[in-house]
Amino acid sequence: MNDEQLDKLIAAARQNKPDTARAEYGFEIRLLARLRQERTPSWSVWAWRLMPLFAAIVVALGVWNFIAPTDDASGLEAALTGGQEAQLLITRLGGN
Repeated sequence: MNDEQLDKLIAAARQNKPDTARAEYGFEIRLLARLRQERTPSWSVWAWRLMPLFAAIVVALGVWNFIAPTDDASGLEAALTGGQEAQLLITRLGGN
């Protein structure tokens, strides 16, 4: 093949434009949807990111439970009843 024939083939290849209309259809929408999907983290990503915070809360509650005083006047029940457990028990058992 000589240079003239090769030049003609290359020029013909340059003039032949492929039809890209099908690939272009909805390109912007597909691109924006993919970018939005990659940018928005799912709930599992947030759970993994917050896991150190959750672990620190669990450890802090465990330490607080171990150190907290255990006398009868402390705790949730005492806070709710105002420290009158005995009166509440008599009232419930006596029916008055």
